[in-house]
Amino acid sequence: MVKRILVAALIGVTVTVVLIALSFAADDAGHEALSNALFWQNSLLQSLVPAPHGEAAGNPFADGLPLPFVVWFASVPFGFVIYGTAAFAIIGRLKKKPPG
Repeated sequence: MVKRILVAALIGVTVTVVLIALSFAADDAGHEALSNALFWQNSLLQSLVPAPHGEAAGNPFADGLPLPFVVWFASVPFGFVIYGTAAFAIIGRLKKKPPG
């Protein structure tokens, strides 16, 4: 069980890091929609953050806490958890499946 958890955690971290790298590459190439799809957990969490208005609209640090910046960092471990949990479930199903 511990080995399964460690393998799933490693898969979750690897998948998240690779998708973030691909997301940055897609954004640099001008494919914003693909970038958002690859790093979907960030897009999801960013959509929950209220948009700055007034003077703060031009300067995200105007209110003191750059919430979109904090949410970006929160989306990384969120990806670890989502992909790690999916890997854990898939590994469990593969072990229960009879050969043949």
